[in-house]
Amino acid sequence: MPVKNIREKILYMFEEIVKILKENYGIEDVKPESNFKKDLGLNSFDLMELAFIAEERFGLEIDESAYRGTETVKDISDYLESLKVKA
Repeated sequence: MPVKNIREKILYMFEEIVKILKENYGIEDVKPESNFKKDLGLNSFDLMELAFIAEERFGLEIDESAYRGTETVKDISDYLESLKVKA
């Protein structure tokens, strides 16, 4: 896969996560390195809800143990994109 397509797919996933955060939590200022808990103020329940929303939106099955290791928006974007590639 050409590098341009990989970058576009990762950027698309990041933008979709930003939309979810804005629509469901009213969070506007999101960067790839934003930490869900420290920077965005989300708690564990919020993160589980975010996983559920992402599963529904992207038609993916998220492994809860792998998802728990994500701390930043980039982490979850990369993880979800890797699931899409496998699907």
